[in-house]
Amino acid sequence: MCGIAGFCNISNSQFSLDESFLHAMQQTIEHRGPDGYRTWSSQKHEVAFVHRRLSIVDLSDAGFQPMEDAEKTVVVCCNGEIYNHEVLRKELESYGHVYRSKSDTETIVHAYKQWGIDCTSKFEGMFFIVIFDQIKNELYLVRDRIGIKPVYFSLQGGVLSFASEIKALWQLPWIQKSINSTAVSHYLTYLVSPAPMTLYEEMYKLPSSFYVKVDTKRNVTFHEWYCPIVKTYDQKLLQDEQFCVQKIRTLLRSSIKKRMMSDVPFGVFLSGGIDSSLNVALMSEYTRQVKTFNVSFSDGPEYSEVQWARKVANHFKTDHHELVINEKDAFSFFEKMVYHQDEPIGDCVCVPLYYVSKLLKDSGVTVVQVGEGSDELFCGYNRYAQYLQLHPWLDISGRYMPSFLKKTASNVFSSCFPKRFDKRELVNNWARSRALFWGGAVVFPETLKHEMNLVTTKEKKDPIVEQIYSGFNQNADSHNVAEYHLKKLKKINPQADFLQSMIYLELKQRLPELLLMRVDKMTMATSVEGRVPFLDHKLVEFALQVPKSLKYKDGITKYILKKACEGILPNDVIYRKKMGFAAPATRWFKNGDYFKEHLLDMLSSKNNVWGDYVNFDAIKSLVHENKTCRTDYSYHLWALQNLIGCHAKK
Repeated sequence: MCGIAGFCNISNSQFSLDESFLHAMQQTIEHRGPDGYRTWSSQKHEVAFVHRRLSIVDLSDAGFQPMEDAEKTVVVCCNGEIYNHEVLRKELESYGHVYRSKSDTETIVHAYKQWGIDCTSKFEGMFFIVIFDQIKNELYLVRDRIGIKPVYFSLQGGVLSFASEIKALWQLPWIQKSINSTAVSHYLTYLVSPAPMTLYEEMYKLPSSFYVKVDTKRNVTFHEWYCPIVKTYDQKLLQDEQFCVQKIRTLLRSSIKKRMMSDVPFGVFLSGGIDSSLNVALMSEYTRQVKTFNVSFSDGPEYSEVQWARKVANHFKTDHHELVINEKDAFSFFEKMVYHQDEPIGDCVCVPLYYVSKLLKDSGVTVVQVGEGSDELFCGYNRYAQYLQLHPWLDISGRYMPSFLKKTASNVFSSCFPKRFDKRELVNNWARSRALFWGGAVVFPETLKHEMNLVTTKEKKDPIVEQIYSGFNQNADSHNVAEYHLKKLKKINPQADFLQSMIYLELKQRLPELLLMRVDKMTMATSVEGRVPFLDHKLVEFALQVPKSLKYKDGITKYILKKACEGILPNDVIYRKKMGFAAPATRWFKNGDYFKEHLLDMLSSKNNVWGDYVNFDAIKSLVHENKTCRTDYSYHLWALQNLIGCHAKK
């Protein structure tokens, strides 16, 4: 795992390449690669990049990047891992390629020389790859299939600037910093700005499975190189429960074994839930002793799974480590958290993720397996089950009930239940024939968001967003995000059912931009590499083909995965009530000593830039209502505090 930054002149104007900019950029991302850095530049081609190294595979100097081939025709940087690099190496050596290191990055060099940019389809892993072809004078920026690694870029000043973190781009004199008001609106809905937008104007993040190409004439184009929707198994076979159980076990074992590729110590985050416990169980098949790490809150016993983590650790005889934190610890990290996020990720799970990553690093471990993706692929949330139960009734009535009756029903419901914002939103979407499911973490429904948000809904066309997501409606209505991806799915697979559409939407929005970014930012803040075995693309492709009837069956969420766990994990671990990895934000904003007061202090500041974008008076009222009423707005307040704490000064 590493950090990348660089730039390429794409204008007709002469460009003076100043390497001091590279040094300023690399200093801001030192935490991503504390083991050193190197730069590469070409005044002739007006291209330069820098790589910060976190040594994991091939710890020798031969593993340093940027990496060139012997003929100096191709230069490559990679943030991530290519898990099948040894298999590809044997194939490439059979074609006559000669290696000079054991690094997986060198396989990218040779693979590009052999297959061109189509080499990406051969890589199994997570990555942000930069490739510069000195013969063709072409540059590529590539984001992995699922979006595990981030890619940020800007075209300001006639320069393509890129980095693993936005903060590196602020070091460039041609980059201007201004708020994207539409992204603010979407953030309040989704807890993160949706790709390709960021919180900042003319600053973008490359969506998962896309690459940027800069050709010899310096034209910039965007290409989607992968789709997880495939049909590789017979439908009758997929109805066979035992076949699916065995296939999931095989794919998971293969995925975890690949992700144990490391020349440094590795471990696993163990919450005690089914996903992390399964990681431990299957890792135990390949190593004598797994190192496990757990974090809990002393002021959040309702979220503590420590007894289950200990049970799993004892069962598999792991080298187990625990840490207990509280609101004071969380608050002491808040400003640092905002700094590492760059743009807000309004999920309070960032706090325990950071502390358990720090525990892991302090214990001498650099690589960790995490359980992200399992709930999304296998229908693991009660929220999913609720939507699946409601959908048939809402779908039928929505299609056959006259629109005026639906509108009347929505108005009556809103007047009778003015504070049931989530339910009002659902009924309103049903009445307007809009998508019912927008994502697994929608915090501010549109009605409540409009009370907080000063942004207008006027559409303004960003040409880069349009190039990447052609036809995407760019106004501030967050339904547009769900609608765009669902329409695309309809073209790819017209027969997709409601659960498949939910999972596809999660793969395109919530997973890559929220869940995986919180893992990337918080683990990298402590110089730790996080790996996600449940998001191996082969497992993702298979999971998308498993029928709904085997994912949610007899009222059991994640049914088929739980069946696959039988005989591997104790049954009481498999079938216990789901708790979820969380932080006690409710306690913090109801009765806490730090966060609530800090939010009020920020709202009282006269030089806070966010007063132009969100309604401070409405937020103060929300704080008061949260304290005095039974309604819980704590997670809304956390999202607002995370936003207002970012780039706070005018």
